[in-house]
Amino acid sequence: MILEEMKKDVRFWQRLLRLAGYYKGGIDGIRGPLQRAAEEAWYNAACAGSNKYGTFDSRTEGNLQTIIPEAQTATRAWLAGKVLPWAKAKGYKVQIIQGTRSYAEQDALYAQGRTKKGSKVTNARGGYSNHNFGIAFDIGLFRLTDGSYLTTDTQYRALHTACGAPQGMEWGGNWKSIVDTPHYQLSKWGSSTAAIRAVF
Repeated sequence: MILEEMKKDVRFWQRLLRLAGYYKGGIDGIRGPLQRAAEEAWYNAACAGSNKYGTFDSRTEGNLQTIIPEAQTATRAWLAGKVLPWAKAKGYKVQIIQGTRSYAEQDALYAQGRTKKGSKVTNARGGYSNHNFGIAFDIGLFRLTDGSYLTTDTQYRALHTACGAPQGMEWGGNWKSIVDTPHYQLSKWGSSTAAIRAVF
């Protein structure tokens, strides 16, 4: 999902704006003055982060822009200051390969390997993944030599050992039940999707 597509689901967009602390109106699907003011606040905060820490490749940017600005800024600082220098020394390219997913997108992923062709890629229905709330992203490592995507935990653990997590965010590699080493998310609501879903 990219930001412009996300905005088309007005209620979902209002919920993200509210979670980010910018929107005080109702979740009514109507783009009124409170929502427009919230959108401007989101845009200004996001721009402050990109102006300070820079922008990245189009895939990374497309996914970064779907998470709330607090998470965007922390991730940009982490990428620019730690991850990209580490990756360059290792011969890797780094991209943010997943940001926010709508409930519908999550349900479509959940159907894969169940009611649709393909292999199972998630055990989470819509509303049961932290990617559904604008707080999480997945990072991808690719070899510079041939562009191949690194899928084993070893490299992602090495990245975290060297670079830690963005400020205020937790690493999925520390989870006990479902370990997810490419995954990072804001920690202020905890790891439980039930807690963030209630707020959202």
